[in-house]
Amino acid sequence: MFGAHDGFPPALPKATHGEGGFDLLPFRTIRDAIGDIRLNPGAHSSYTEDMAAYFSLVPPGGTWRNLPLKLQKEALGPAFESGGGKTGFFRRLDYDGLAPTVTTKPNRKGSAMCHPEFVRPISVWECARLQGFPDDWKIEGAMNQQYQQIGNAVPTHLGKAIGAVFASLLQGKTVPTLRPAPRLEHLLEIASARLRRSAHNKRGKTGTPDLFRQLV
Repeated sequence: MFGAHDGFPPALPKATHGEGGFDLLPFRTIRDAIGDIRLNPGAHSSYTEDMAAYFSLVPPGGTWRNLPLKLQKEALGPAFESGGGKTGFFRRLDYDGLAPTVTTKPNRKGSAMCHPEFVRPISVWECARLQGFPDDWKIEGAMNQQYQQIGNAVPTHLGKAIGAVFASLLQGKTVPTLRPAPRLEHLLEIASARLRRSAHNKRGKTGTPDLFRQLV
């Protein structure tokens, strides 16, 4: 969400990657990001024996929903009866898919980021790759602190795209802006005017529509 003190806020950067557009580059997959370090991932956390047993039954791109119903209840515990999609529970990444939001605790069952191929959380280095950090950047601290720093970070390419918009503004360049959305009152005025016209045209035949009477 962009804001501006004076005038209209700048528009979001245009998409550079996607599907169905001739001028868009293809999305980078998880394989593109971490496939080359699959056998040399660096430091990573691990699962308990019980959690590893559940993850071994989840296919690439799957979650807890791929477990048999009995094991779903067993694996999730009280969370099974809670609301929400619980899409992060026992989630295994897919080499050919896109990365979800990188979490600060990929070894936890509720924010899991299991490797597509191996039964382990993705490593610190793999998390950094998914966030777009260059390989020569060094993350300090204990392993859990490194995971947290990377998970809390803004993906570097996203930060660059947003920063470029505001850099142009600060340099006095003209950038596309967003016009404010119509006010609710204005939308109601438009709807009321249309109903009035419709009621005027139909009054001679069917009387005043109930919906019109409710609005006026």
